[in-house]
Amino acid sequence: MNIKSLKAFRLIVVNGSLAAAAQSMHLSQPAVSRLVSLLEHEAKLQLFYRTRRRLTLTPEGEAFYRQAEHLLAGFDEIPRIIEDIKAKTGGNFRLVTAPRIGQGLVSPALALMQKETPGVRCIVDIQSRFDLENRIGTRRYDLGIVSLPVSHSLIEIDNKPLMRVRAEALLPEDHPLAEKEQLTASDLAPYPMLGLWPNQIWRQQVDDFFRSGGAVPSYTVETRSSLMACQMVRDGAGIAVLDRVCAQAIDLKGLTLRPIEPARWISFGCIYQRGATLSPHALHFLDCLKRIVAQLRARGPDYANSIEALD
Repeated sequence: MNIKSLKAFRLIVVNGSLAAAAQSMHLSQPAVSRLVSLLEHEAKLQLFYRTRRRLTLTPEGEAFYRQAEHLLAGFDEIPRIIEDIKAKTGGNFRLVTAPRIGQGLVSPALALMQKETPGVRCIVDIQSRFDLENRIGTRRYDLGIVSLPVSHSLIEIDNKPLMRVRAEALLPEDHPLAEKEQLTASDLAPYPMLGLWPNQIWRQQVDDFFRSGGAVPSYTVETRSSLMACQMVRDGAGIAVLDRVCAQAIDLKGLTLRPIEPARWISFGCIYQRGATLSPHALHFLDCLKRIVAQLRARGPDYANSIEALD
């Protein structure tokens, strides 16, 4: 299949127009249009609806892009790979993680790594869990940091647990429930709740917590982003059941965390293709990550009781 045609297809989708894709590729619009027609002929799929003003993805085009996007995005890495080979360094450290722990855990670990090994070039990608699982299978990254477990339909992935965090209710300091040391499902059920999407692991844990407690939560807002849920608590939209590491990404002034009872925990760790040898940079980063976890636990009993190192 023609790589140039695939690149043209991706650029049209990403940039939103044939004209923008043509400009990015330094080609004329008719030339890019011919590349897309060639791809459709080779794939035997109609990827776009064509009107006078624009190209619009067909359902087949949407499905093709969704399934192949992580491979198409890999084309962007080729110039970087060539640079590394020419420089004979191979010194880049490529990491993929999820927004949930990117700011609260991965960012300080990377900062520590940079202080100890100045000059190391780190490439960090933030992806949803679904996209992260697909991307770690392409060997584009040295390491993935995400909630566990992770599996791939075609590629064997090693899961190495590093820590687990306890579920806690994030709420305003002046909320009536803030007076309690621990919160049960029946405590939380009467209040507006901010939930993650139903197919996410953390949401499934929270739903099971309520179900086991014989209570039905009232989700007034559902979001794919745990960071958005934290911010909405700050803005007074309701209560979110999240964790202490995730909550580090926002200003916690005026907010408080209360553990839920019975306790619910979720594990976080690193993932990589089975059989892969971790680079020295990856091993150094993991060491920095463990030290950041230790620093969080050292903040006081609340942190020590809610964050547990597993390695």
